[in-house]
This record gives sequence, structure tokens and C-alpha cells, in this order.
Amino acid sequence: MQTESIHEAVRQRPFWAAGLGALLLVAAFFAVRKWTAPPPVQNEFHTVKRGDMLISIVEGGALKAVTESIIRSEFEGLSRIISIVPEGAYAKKGDLLVELDSSELKDRVNAQEVTYQNSEFAFVQAKENLSIQTNLIGSQIKESELRVEFAQSDLLKFIEGDAPQQINTATNSIIIRKEQVQRAQDKLNWTQELHKKGYASKSELEADSLSLMQNKISLEQSEEDLRLMIKYDQPKNLRKLDSALDQAKMELDRLKQRTSAQISQAEADLRTRQRALELTLEKLNQLKEQLAASRILAPQDGLVVYASSNPFGGGGGGQILIEEGAQIRQRQEIIKLPDVSQMLVEIRVHESHVLQVRPGLEAYVTVDSIPDQRFKAKVRKVAVLPNSQDRFFNPNLKVYATDVLIEDQLPDLKPGVSARAEIIVTNLVDALTVPLQCVTTVKGKQVCYVQHGSTTALAPVTVGNFNDQFIEVKSGLKEGDRVMLSPPAAPEDADLSGSVISSSDVEPRSAPVPQAAPPADSSGRSQAGPRRDAGLNSEPASSAAPGPRGPGERGSRQPVSAGAEASGR
Repeated sequence: MQTESIHEAVRQRPFWAAGLGALLLVAAFFAVRKWTAPPPVQNEFHTVKRGDMLISIVEGGALKAVTESIIRSEFEGLSRIISIVPEGAYAKKGDLLVELDSSELKDRVNAQEVTYQNSEFAFVQAKENLSIQTNLIGSQIKESELRVEFAQSDLLKFIEGDAPQQINTATNSIIIRKEQVQRAQDKLNWTQELHKKGYASKSELEADSLSLMQNKISLEQSEEDLRLMIKYDQPKNLRKLDSALDQAKMELDRLKQRTSAQISQAEADLRTRQRALELTLEKLNQLKEQLAASRILAPQDGLVVYASSNPFGGGGGGQILIEEGAQIRQRQEIIKLPDVSQMLVEIRVHESHVLQVRPGLEAYVTVDSIPDQRFKAKVRKVAVLPNSQDRFFNPNLKVYATDVLIEDQLPDLKPGVSARAEIIVTNLVDALTVPLQCVTTVKGKQVCYVQHGSTTALAPVTVGNFNDQFIEVKSGLKEGDRVMLSPPAAPEDADLSGSVISSSDVEPRSAPVPQAAPPADSSGRSQAGPRRDAGLNSEPASSAAPGPRGPGERGSRQPVSAGAEASGR
């Protein structure tokens, strides 16, 4: 009867039945969970001890040749590959790597050589012409200078010799004429006396009289000649000779000007021919260099790697297949020629370790293809700035490219092979060490949880170097201490805010002055709108517990107005 009554009750009240079933299922779940739950894990501890600790940095990278030459096409414009050395071959210095098509260029070189020969002939002709002009003009100038010298000599000869000589001759002639007149006069007087006495005839008298008259006329003519010579002839001759000297000098100046212009023109023509010859020779040399660039020789010993299949360098050449018959543009990368006799490992060191790495540190390299061999190496270079390519993909990742030079002899390995480098920073001897996970940060200080009997206590520590497993403890612990391996994730006094300053670093500020609330409207609400913390005004300010403030709070709590209290009620 009781069972039937229960079934009847279930049929009459199905909701109760569902609730009862749910309660039974919850009770069964907790019973099974309690029965199958593992026992609570006890805290594990590590005993602090001293020992040697190797501080090293292990990073992966790839092999790279220390010396590597990039072979580019120096041929102008587009060119076609006629022959190329097989990829993977080992080339010696001076071996022919690539030969480009240069048939058209050879024709241009031949034509340019003809042009160069014509320019050379024109230059030689201009040079000879200048020499001829210089000699001819020199002769003309010397002849003109002689004429000036002769004119000046004639002038001086006339002034110092001819003019005084003419005056002297005329003066002497006058003196003679006077003597002849006097003798003719005396003879005439004597003839007159004889004629009076009858000893001379009349014809003799007339003859002597005529002779006296002739001598007087000759004297007068000589005197007049002297006067005319002094007054007219000599000044005229002096002016002629002076003018001839001036004309000779001006002719010399004109000749010099004309010849200077001719020399300048000949020199300009020579310079033009010389410049044309230089340009033609320069063009010819460029074409010959281009012709020589069609045969690319190996600048060093190395492994031949085509740019189209280069796994460790771009340069834009990876999109074009390098083969015979392919077209190559100027400055395009064709081959990389790494010298595999000396290799290095290019790794990237994280910024947390970069200050520990410096050139000269000892290192060891292992190659993934031969992991059982270890090669001695040394840090060669550490980049000054982080790798920009890695920062492009992940801005928060800061790694520094580091080259580790392998000093041991390597087997036959190619660039690009994966390798790992372990850089030895230091080797601590008899150092106090604990596992890395034992050290945590509480309120900006590094601490460890040290076991004291059945309890644990915080112990501030000073740490030093660390590796992937252990960290050096310089102070705060002693040998034999037991520290907790798994400190609490968030202890009560842990500082999880991430702030780099503490409250003691900030100067205290006074609370802001409370401002009066806006007047309430007829409905009893403030015109500024209801406050989010209006309902908290009934709680005393002194009893407010510290904690996160609401979005409407600024600093300490503010008193509220009467209107706000009314709306809060």
C-alpha cells in the first residue's frame, strides 16, 4: 500500500519526482568522487648544496661560410647564358663560371675601334697643325720685330747723324760760296784796275763781273737751301721716320693679336680633338670591359650554388631559374660562391642572454646530421641591434644575430645544414645552487620558501648566474637548507600588479575637495543623474574596506548631497 501511494503521488506530482531523482544523482556523484579522489599532494623540497655549475647558452642555427662571394651580372641590359658551371661543383679561383652571349657587343667593339682610330688621326693632325702655326707665327713676329728695330735705327740715325751732317754740309757749302764770292770780288777789282790802265780788255772785265754775280747767286742759293732744309726737309724726314717706327710697332701688335687668335683657335681645336679621343677611348674601354664581363671568373675558391636554389640568401634571384639559355639582367645575382673550408654557425640569442655573450667566448658546435661529433668554436660577432626580420613577424621577440666560428676541421658539409651551438659563458666552482623554480618574486624581491620544521618561511635571496636548470644563490641561503620546489602560485603577499614602482615611491596627495551636488528636480533625483555609489552613503566612510574601487570613484570616498540620499532611499 505504501509503494502504491508513492507511485500515486509521483503520478499526481511529476515535478517532485524529477527533483527527487536529481538529488539522488548529485549525492551519488559526490560519493564516487570522494571515493576515487587522489590523496593530497605533499609539497616537495630541494636540499641546497654546493657544486660546480656550467653556465652556457644553447641555440640552434645553420652553417654558413665565413667567406662568401656573390657573383652578379655586370653586363649592361639583358643577356643570355651560353654556358654555366654545374651547380654543386667546387670551383677554383680564376675558373670560368658563366659565359654570356656577347656577339652583338663584339660588333660594337669593332665599330668603336674604327671610331677611335679616326679620332686619334684627327688629334694627331690638330697637334701638327698647332705646331706649324706656332712656328709660322714665330717667324712672322720675328720679322715684324726686325722692321720695328730697323725703323727705330733709321730714326736714331737721322736724328744723330743725317740731320747734323746735312746741316754741316750746307754750312760748309755756304762758307765756300762766300770765299768764292770774295775771290771773285777781288779779281773783279783787280781787273777793273787793269782795265783802267789798259792792261785788261773789256771782255775780261765782263767775265769777272759775271763770275762774281754767279758766286753771289750760288751763295744765296746755298743759304736758302740751308734754311729750307732746317725749316722743312729735316722735320719732314723726322716725321716720316717716326711714323715708320710707329707703323712698325702697330703692325707688330696687330700681328701678335692675329697670331694669338690663330694659336688659340688651333689649341681649342686640339683640345676638342683630344677630348673626343678620350671619350672615344673611354667608350671603347667600357665596351671592352663589358666584353670581359661576359666571361665571369671565380674570384675565390668555393662551392657553386645557383641563386635560383639558394636556401640561405635571397636577392630576388630565387624567382628566376638559372640555367643555360636563361636571360639575366644587369646586377642580377647568378651564383653564390661560399668557401666551405671555414664555416660558422649563425644563431639568434634572446635578449635575456645577449649581455652574457661577447666575442671571444668559447663554444662547441654539433651538426644535426652527425650528432655524435662535437666541434670546437668561438664567438666571432654579436649584433648590436635585434634582428629586424624576426621583429617583423613577432614584435615582442628580440633576438640578436650571433656568429659562432668553427675552429676545428669540418667534414664535407654544405652551407645551410642545421646545427646547434653551445656558448660557454662561465663555469662556477663550488657554488650554492637551487633549481630555477625555487626562486620566485614577492613585492619586487626574489625569495625562496625555506622549510622550518613543519612550516615554511620566506627567505630573501641574492641570485647570480643561471642556466636552463639551476640558478646561483649568492646570499640568503646556506648549504643544507630545504627550499620548496613549487612555491605558491599567488601567495597572499605576492605583488601581481606588474608595476615597476611601489607606493612608497609616490608622494602622498591630499584627497580632492568635495564639490556640491547639482540641485534635485521635482522627482527628488539629481539633475546630474543617479550616482552609481549612491546606495553606499549609509555606510560610514571609516568602515569602508580597502579594495578595488568602482568606475565612478576617484580616490577616497566623497560625501553625497541630500538629493542623492533621497534618491538612494
